[in-house]
Amino acid sequence: MPIGQIAEKLEIHRHTVARHLEHRGITIRVRGLANEHIAEAIRLYEGGLTLAEVGQRYGASAQAVRRAISAKGVTIRPRGRNRHLVGSA
Repeated sequence: MPIGQIAEKLEIHRHTVARHLEHRGITIRVRGLANEHIAEAIRLYEGGLTLAEVGQRYGASAQAVRRAISAKGVTIRPRGRNRHLVGSA
């Protein structure tokens, strides 16, 4: 369950939730796309998958994928799928 949902359910701040989890030794997932996945995410995106599809593979949002691969110099396609690339990923 995301920290934000826990905080909302308990009616406390998300930072308080994070502190409690860390204090108890519970690992908090990093938001976004992990560095070790960026190269493969770029390959998949350039192969024709959408940002959302790449994100689903790695448990990240489309926006997180966009930020990560843009930072590596990848040009983001206009919205929608390039139909001629489908099936090449």
